[in-house]
Amino acid sequence: MGARAYPLLVCALFGVADWALLRALPLLKLSFSTEIWFPLVASVLVRLALLVALAGTALFMPRFVHRSAGRPYPRLLLAFYLVAQASLTLIQVYAYVVEPLWLEKTELSLAFSRLDENAPPVRVVLLSDIHVERTSYREAHVVREVNALEPDLIVLVGDYLNTSYLSDPVSAQQFREFVGQLHAPYGIYAVRGSVESSPAFMEELVTGTPIVWLEQETVTLDVRGQRIALVGVACSHARSLDSARLTQAYRGVPKDTFTLLLYHSPDLISRAAARHIDLYLAGHTHGGQIDLPFYGAVVTGSVYGKRYEAGLYHVQETTMYVTRGLGFEGGPMPRARFLARPEVVSLELQGEP
Repeated sequence: MGARAYPLLVCALFGVADWALLRALPLLKLSFSTEIWFPLVASVLVRLALLVALAGTALFMPRFVHRSAGRPYPRLLLAFYLVAQASLTLIQVYAYVVEPLWLEKTELSLAFSRLDENAPPVRVVLLSDIHVERTSYREAHVVREVNALEPDLIVLVGDYLNTSYLSDPVSAQQFREFVGQLHAPYGIYAVRGSVESSPAFMEELVTGTPIVWLEQETVTLDVRGQRIALVGVACSHARSLDSARLTQAYRGVPKDTFTLLLYHSPDLISRAAARHIDLYLAGHTHGGQIDLPFYGAVVTGSVYGKRYEAGLYHVQETTMYVTRGLGFEGGPMPRARFLARPEVVSLELQGEP
């Protein structure tokens, strides 16, 4: 084999390794996708781009790259190429194997004027975008972490099944078993997200679980003297429709009551702020799921783009937290996370002195 063929052989071998990694993910119980063509093609295209860059550098930069007869690729240039190909493999192993299991626990303490400063604080745990295919290590870790926080309330803000498994009864049952292991003395509350297409779908999904499902409605709780109005709105991603749903759900809430809005996406923030809602909890963005260093999310699925990609925000008198969630999109999209770790959010809510 000629020296010119070595880089092509290296590219091919790394491509086979990419295929083997994607095929191994279900065996490792890290994801359960049978559609690997998109991430595989994307990876191969990047590897081919590295190969073209190597050839182009050797061909068009003779002043900086010394080439001797029979050696078209100098050793230093070939070393850079090998390091780049190996780095791509390491990045993929990290994104598919390491980060999806590297759960981050975010704990915040927030004070509000409409909570009683003399009453004990309320601990709320926020979960979103669970996207169950089959439950495995990540979900088991989430159960341990959430229960160890001893929350008063657990709130779920949508996307409970993976989009490739919406009709799979095993996925639905494993989601029910997952939420059945969570404990909160004042209840587990949930709203519909992007994938819960109808009230009938949601009703079937939560039947037999401890979930209290809110559909354009408000429930008022008394948690050890703290009065909280939970406002639940289903997400259609049509802002005019969902704004009307918010109006319906919010109707009759006393002005002096602390209000906590559950809605899947951050896209109702302007409407929530106009209504002086105290706290708005959302997900949907996955924090980008696959982010770029120093830039963050490339895609968020929000009408606001990167403006509310993940984390804590203050808009007028409304505080909003957008969680990165736990799972992955379905279909051919990669079951990977990069610089957007899965997240459990614990919020301690107390009165403002």
